[in-house]
Amino acid sequence: MAEQHGDDETGLGRGLAALAGHGTRIGRLRPAEQVRHRGERRRRNARLGVVASGLAVAALTAGVFAWQGQPGGQGVPVATAPPQASPSAVPSPSVTPRVDPSAVPGAGIPARDRAVWLQATATAGYPLLTALPDGTVSTTTMDGATDGALFALVPLSPGADEYLLKTGTIATWGEPGCAALEAARVAIVACDAARDEQRVTLGRGGPPFEVLLGGRALAVTGTGVAAVAPGQGTPLTFIVRGKAQDPFD
Repeated sequence: MAEQHGDDETGLGRGLAALAGHGTRIGRLRPAEQVRHRGERRRRNARLGVVASGLAVAALTAGVFAWQGQPGGQGVPVATAPPQASPSAVPSPSVTPRVDPSAVPGAGIPARDRAVWLQATATAGYPLLTALPDGTVSTTTMDGATDGALFALVPLSPGADEYLLKTGTIATWGEPGCAALEAARVAIVACDAARDEQRVTLGRGGPPFEVLLGGRALAVTGTGVAAVAPGQGTPLTFIVRGKAQDPFD
């Protein structure tokens, strides 16, 4: 009986030992799985952290470049404002063409014995051409006009389309003078129909006309009268002011 009891205790002890060993193995598996799961979570979180950090760095870099693009930019980067459309250019005010009842009617070309103004009727201030005492041609206003602003357009021959632009009054040498192209200026000299620089033609099929002298167009400028390329001259209207003086009539 005592021997059987001892065998039972021995078997019980072995069972308990086996149970304890099994329990120990089970207990060790749980912590290992938890560690593995925690490791996977940490690696996953680390990857997410790296991605988030990369996105943050990219955003910061873009902000720095945008900030550096600002003229003299300093301090914290700011968002650039969207481009705005530039305001359209304001057109300069147009000049209302002046209509003078004394303008030459019809074709607009005066008779050879008419004293006329040459007026820029579509230019601000409506200036007139005028001969100055120093022998040059400049501009004046209607209120300031003298006899120097009187001219006569005389054809080289009856019915010709080439003319001399004579002064409407007698010059100091006893007869009318003629407009002539002298280098870069327009002058009044003794008339000579053989000189090409005194020959006048009318362009643009006016009125008003582009007056070409010696092949150059007369242009009203802020300082007087200039000779420019054909097509760039100031259109001029002939305004009748009476009878021209001519000792040979």
